Amino acid sequence: MSKFIDILDIFFEDKKKDSQKIKKIVKSQRNTSVSKTLDAAFYSMSSDAPTYKTATELAKHFDITASELNNIFSQLKWATKEQKWWLVTKLGTKQGGKQSYNARSKIKYILWEVQIKSNQELISTVNAFKATKRVMKKVETTKEKGTKYEAFVAEYYRKKGYVVWEHGKEKGKLDQGIDLIVKKKKEILFIQCKNWKENSRFKIDHKELKASRTEAREFMKKNPLFKNYQIKFRYTLSSNCMHLSALMYMQENKELFDYEVIGMK
Repeated sequence: MSKFIDILDIFFEDKKKDSQKIKKIVKSQRNTSVSKTLDAAFYSMSSDAPTYKTATELAKHFDITASELNNIFSQLKWATKEQKWWLVTKLGTKQGGKQSYNARSKIKYILWEVQIKSNQELISTVNAFKATKRVMKKVETTKEKGTKYEAFVAEYYRKKGYVVWEHGKEKGKLDQGIDLIVKKKKEILFIQCKNWKENSRFKIDHKELKASRTEAREFMKKNPLFKNYQIKFRYTLSSNCMHLSALMYMQENKELFDYEVIGMK
């Protein structure tokens, strides 16, 4: 017992400085439980002992969520998900992963050697994921702006006495380029809404108008009821983003096309 107390004193005073002394005591106590505890302590003190991190800790380093990082590990085939647990694969073990288990909470998880943070394959995959995430976020923001503007224009036409069908909202990607169909008496307008900034690099050109004309004709074939009405395709814009080629095409086909600028308040 006195030897064990001596060991503790050494640990608390200067565990690195007196490591040789502890080794001698450990050697004399090789078959005791104290010896096993000290062996583990020496291993953790050694500079050669790997430091492990959870996916949650590593995710903070990469500035992503733990779930996203685990999915990246799965993409790299370093981990696989079985039921609700993440399990390390043979390839993952080679990369520094080891399986762990919390007996109290009965949770299986993976620990990763901290040096994995400098793994170039992992860094490249994480960077590619983050770049894609930024693009998708931008696309979603643009979609939200478009949806908001469509609702604004729909209300604008209702106030003018038109019956409004929010075709794009109902049909989604199958809207054939027609966001709104508005009707008053014998007049029907197929409206495409664009919530673009005037100085945006995106412009509506003659190619888009030609495509819209084709889509409108296809729509008419599928909905012959509209043949008895005066039809026009209209671009409703939050700012003037018409290309010169589109303006010229509209002038040549003014019985079919026109445009208007209605800014959101």
